[in-house]
Amino acid sequence: MRSLLRIEQPTSLDVLRREMDHLFDEMMPFSWKRSNGEKIANWAPNADLVEEDSAFHLRVDLPGMTKKDIKINYQDGRLTISGEREREKEEETRDYIRRERSYGSFYKSLTLPSEIKEEQIKANFKDGVLNVTLPKVEAKKAKAVHIE
Repeated sequence: MRSLLRIEQPTSLDVLRREMDHLFDEMMPFSWKRSNGEKIANWAPNADLVEEDSAFHLRVDLPGMTKKDIKINYQDGRLTISGEREREKEEETRDYIRRERSYGSFYKSLTLPSEIKEEQIKANFKDGVLNVTLPKVEAKKAKAVHIE
């Protein structure tokens, strides 16, 4: 049984929700600082989570990163992905007209609605996209009880 809804075209409520998520993602890092005053989280990558009968498939856009820059953990129904995208040193000396790309650390956490086979979680990273497959634990079938 699927617990997630697939919507092809975003509704205006979806757009508002996405914008609010981005607003809070941008506001939250200001309260998270290291002892030297540097921000811990500067950006949040976009992700898609798809549910199939046997597994969840997570796809996260992480352009400009390598797999050694990314950490994935799964514990107690929660998947966390973190990492850091470094700013290129030569960019700091240029005079920018517009600067939209984000750099720094990120942390993304998702709670999954089903139990997962932890030992069978697989992840691969190619062309700036992280794909994580989280196989579901098969639901136990109801056992018929004989009435005496």
